[in-house]
Amino acid sequence: MLAALILAACQPAPDPVQTARAPTAKPWPEAPGPGFARDLVLVTIDTLRADALGYAGNADTATPNLDRLAASGWVFERAHAHSVMTLPSHASLLTGQFPYGHGVRDNAGFVLPDTVPTVAEAFAEAGFRTAAFVAAFPLDARYGLDRGFDLYDDSYPEGSMRGFAVAERSGAEVVAAAISWWRMHDGERRFLWVHLYEPHVPYEPPAPFSTRFAERPYLGEVAAADEYVGRLVAGVAPPEEGGELLLVVTSDHGEGLGDHGEETHGLFAYESTLAVPLVLWAEVLTGARIDEPVRLVDIPPTLLEAAGIGTAGLPDIAGRSLWTEPEEGAGVGGRGVDVTYFEALRPNLQRGWAPLRGVVGRPRPEGSDGRRLLKYISLPLPELYDLDADPDEARNLCGQQTELASELAALLPAESEWPPTAGAVSEEERRALESLGYLSSAGGRELPGTYAAEDDPKALVDLDRTIPAYSRAYQDGRLTEAEDLARRTIERRPQMGLGYSNLAQVLLDQGRIEEALRLMVDAERRGLASPFLQRQLALTLAQVGRSADAVRLMERHAESRDPDTLNVLGLVLGEAGQTGRAREVLLRSLEVDHRNPQTRQNLALAALHEGDWPLCEQEARAALALNPALPLAWNYLGIALFNQRRGGEAIEAWQRSVELNPRDLDVLYNLGTVASRAGRLEIAKPALDRFVREASAPGLAARYADDIAVARSLLRGL
Repeated sequence: MLAALILAACQPAPDPVQTARAPTAKPWPEAPGPGFARDLVLVTIDTLRADALGYAGNADTATPNLDRLAASGWVFERAHAHSVMTLPSHASLLTGQFPYGHGVRDNAGFVLPDTVPTVAEAFAEAGFRTAAFVAAFPLDARYGLDRGFDLYDDSYPEGSMRGFAVAERSGAEVVAAAISWWRMHDGERRFLWVHLYEPHVPYEPPAPFSTRFAERPYLGEVAAADEYVGRLVAGVAPPEEGGELLLVVTSDHGEGLGDHGEETHGLFAYESTLAVPLVLWAEVLTGARIDEPVRLVDIPPTLLEAAGIGTAGLPDIAGRSLWTEPEEGAGVGGRGVDVTYFEALRPNLQRGWAPLRGVVGRPRPEGSDGRRLLKYISLPLPELYDLDADPDEARNLCGQQTELASELAALLPAESEWPPTAGAVSEEERRALESLGYLSSAGGRELPGTYAAEDDPKALVDLDRTIPAYSRAYQDGRLTEAEDLARRTIERRPQMGLGYSNLAQVLLDQGRIEEALRLMVDAERRGLASPFLQRQLALTLAQVGRSADAVRLMERHAESRDPDTLNVLGLVLGEAGQTGRAREVLLRSLEVDHRNPQTRQNLALAALHEGDWPLCEQEARAALALNPALPLAWNYLGIALFNQRRGGEAIEAWQRSVELNPRDLDVLYNLGTVASRAGRLEIAKPALDRFVREASAPGLAARYADDIAVARSLLRGL
């Protein structure tokens, strides 16, 4: 059977066959005994909707590999995540705890505490070789999910992404690296986690899916992810040794695709983003469809039981093994009801909108009111849905069934309360909230603890669409349009700091530095500055010669463990002449994230300020070894080489910098002037011409007046 599956996975994808999901509950299938799996592979496909697959009944998609796994494996048709964001959802997947248990509530600002054990640690303790191959920055090792893995491969190109783009790598690269590791440890017991970032935005599927799904690029990326799963299966489960393998395929959350007005994910927790696919495949399993509700927290104990390992290493685990049918009453937090918890807190943490929490499940025993699958969403405008009768969540029953809504609301775990009550915040969570600007350094709350109807995300869905529209315009270089969208964001929600961050960014890109500075200073004074805006303000202050002010602004974060914050603090310290302390702060940042090329780049700048040209060269090359697409690192390398009397190498470094960022006027000036004096006229003339033309623009001419005069003089002599 497995040989046929592997051979089929390597064939061209046939048209999918639509499979209808039966609406009634199915008996729990017979499971193999504990310890049947020698090797285990967990695959998480980021942002994959449960209904985007052929085996789920989608006739428009192309997922032959996942369909084949589903045909001979266990398919859980009612699987739910606990968060609609990548990092907290994967934290639940790897710890078996709800977000309020492991403490990771959003992608930004949170790190899995050392006190929370992971399933990888349990496997390592049992003597397994462990490895993870992740595809994108939201799962970077800095966030703490690497504990327990012998190898945590997050080798995407950090540091070179412009604006809102997320550092990522293709599933083809991830799978190739994972298969290489797997073969390297042949004969040893292995636990492997593979993370694919397709089909996350931006939807840019590779050929041939880019053509086949030109009108539906999300499904094109789903098809690409399916192909990568096929390659992985062929690589880790060859017929001669695949009999003792357990493969688990799931997702961290889905994608809105316009449902309920949500384009992507993170705003709401409707089934389009909360429901996830879940397939267990092993050669010993017989194909089955299971309609009972299950959760992502159930995956760790399922993996451990399959390997013959107990859950003693995960003492606070909230999940249960899926190899046996759940007992009635095995619900969230052991509260004697069949419900589970979910949340969507990013709108609150990042925008100040009302926080979203909820429960989903079958809370009433058979006979009292049926076994309906219900969902309750706690918001200023609460929602109650019967998912069996209303799978599209089109009819809010809160107004009709107030008693049932109150019953479900009472099932929300007290520990999940958000905003957290005074004294209920752990030290790790307190630091995370402070880094997000949610708590002041004195512990006082900067955002309200109560919210009204106008703060409900449903009332702000139009604004939610404006924000990604701004991001797309900015990424595409349509700065006038981006500026208009940022101003509209501020007009729509003047108390939301994100609008000011967006407007400041686009003003800076247009060279309107003083205007951006006034905006950022005003936002800071009014308590609206996000950590991102504070960092941008500090960098801009240093740029205009106010390094002491920049240092004072960032000093409040001197004890931070966030690499981005430490990088900015180190950079402005260097600009202020405090190079020794700058290096100390940057080295501390490397302790948190040793693979961060931005930190190495800033260490090169600190050495440049000191005039230590060999050290500057060393750090610049270290940054470029991590990511060769860093224009500033190439510039610093050029300066270091020039000052070591290696002008030819310096010109080559500056040429590379200009290729990567043609808008950096300082690099154009360096390249043009040095190439001119070296007699490299074919390089000097276009560089100087461009420098003079762009540096003469309004808002820049005064700053570059002396350099423009030098460049024009050199051009006259060419």
